[in-house]
Amino acid sequence: MTRVAVAILTVTLLAGCPGALSADADVPSDQIPMYGSAQKPESLKQAHERFIRESAAAYGSREAASDAFAKKGWQRYEQDDLTAATRSFNEAWLLNPNGAQPYWGFGAILHDQGKVHEALALLSRAFELDPSNPRLMADLASVVGQEATHARTAAARERFFTKACELFERASALDPMNGHSYGLWALALYNGGRYAAAWEKVHEAQELRAEIPEKFLQMLREKMSEPKRPW
Repeated sequence: MTRVAVAILTVTLLAGCPGALSADADVPSDQIPMYGSAQKPESLKQAHERFIRESAAAYGSREAASDAFAKKGWQRYEQDDLTAATRSFNEAWLLNPNGAQPYWGFGAILHDQGKVHEALALLSRAFELDPSNPRLMADLASVVGQEATHARTAAARERFFTKACELFERASALDPMNGHSYGLWALALYNGGRYAAAWEKVHEAQELRAEIPEKFLQMLREKMSEPKRPW
C-alpha cells in the first residue's frame, strides 16, 4: 500500500474536527492549492510566465514539465514534506491545469491536514480528468466514505456510503491485486458500521501484503472480534 493509502487510513482515525477546516490568512500563496483565488500582483504573474516558458523549454512541453513536477511532488509527499509537496504540485498545476496529478496531490495533502471537504472537491476534479485510474478511484472512494460520517441526515449518509462502495467496486475490478483499495474499503465499511464486511476487506488487503495500521485493527476488534479465516 502506498503512503497515500496509509496516510488516508491513519489520518482518518484522527481527523474530522470542524476546527481543522479553518484557514490561516498568513499562509503563503504557494502553500494554497492553485495559489489561492486572490488577485495576483503583476510581478508574480510575470514570474509564473517565466517559469512556464523555461520549464516547457527544459522538458520539451508544458505537459511533460507538469508530469515531472508532479512526480517530484509525490516524492516529497512520500517523505512527509507536505510544504515542498504542495509547492511542487502548484508548479505542476501552473504548467498544466488540465492534468489530474496536481489535483490528486492537493487532495491527498488536504486530507492529511484534516480538510476532508476540500480534499473531496479536488479529488473529484482529478477523477473527472482521469476516470479510469484505480488508485485515484480508491482514494476518492475513501474520502467519499469519510464524508458520509459528516452527513447530517441518514439519507445523505447512505448516499455517500453507497457511492463510496460503488467506487471501491470499480477500483478493485480494474486492479484486483491492489491491496491499496481493500485497505481503504475496510475503513469505509467500518465507518458505515459494516464490521464483518470490513474484516473481509482487511483480510483481502493482508493477503496482498498491504499495510493496515494497528490502530485501525484495534478499533475494528473493539466492534467485532476478528473472524477466523476459512483456511
